[in-house]
Amino acid sequence: MSTGNKTILKQVLRDECLPALTARAAYFSMTDVRDWLRHRKIVCPPALLREYLSEFMRKGVIHDAGRGWYSRLAQPCVLDAKPVARLVREVEKAFPLLDFTCWSTEQVRSYGHHLLARFATFVHTERDAMSSVSEWFRDAGYDVHLNPRGAAARQFVIRERTVVIRPKPTTQPHEKHLVTMEGLLVELFMESRALSLLDEGEYFRLFANLAGYSRIPLAGLLDYAHERRPAGLELVLHIKADFLKKSALIGSNDAP
Repeated sequence: MSTGNKTILKQVLRDECLPALTARAAYFSMTDVRDWLRHRKIVCPPALLREYLSEFMRKGVIHDAGRGWYSRLAQPCVLDAKPVARLVREVEKAFPLLDFTCWSTEQVRSYGHHLLARFATFVHTERDAMSSVSEWFRDAGYDVHLNPRGAAARQFVIRERTVVIRPKPTTQPHEKHLVTMEGLLVELFMESRALSLLDEGEYFRLFANLAGYSRIPLAGLLDYAHERRPAGLELVLHIKADFLKKSALIGSNDAP
């Protein structure tokens, strides 16, 4: 490709392609860029396309949203750790060698249309440690629910100091003992269904308020949701069809 053609291609990407994609949704993928170019019969070598998109990220034209994903949102979403910080310290002290992660509905309280009045904290840990951890929480005065399923899930009610003990998925996104934003949004979707924490409409309003105004690692969220099938695949379908304003095959990871 000649230097002149490269200059024109770069200008088309910056002035036409990226504005069109970012006007449609807050996030877009490398696949979306390729489709936009293909529909206009514009040829761009894959290596050159990656080079230009990387340059646009360095210059702040677009922003990184994880492997093969980009966003118009410059401000990253920062998850508030305060609602779970004390509990994490208590568990660390009681079980120094325990492999566990933690998140709380309180961490996303401000993003819902209806502010939550009471909150549930979720502790994910090894299956053979769940009973011991549950007993410790109960002795410490918490309202504990040990992996509620079936009738126990249908009867679940959030009270004061409510803690739910669940198995820890091996691929759950986390930093030390804290579930990260992309992991929390998937877990919240799963638990909203399992324990009726939020109705589906309220969950997706919360998701749009959070991910639509501050940048999340969308690639990691979609990857993790794919793994939490079958319910996770419904989350992926909704995100792609409604939030990202496109229809896509559930089986696709939109990887470059």
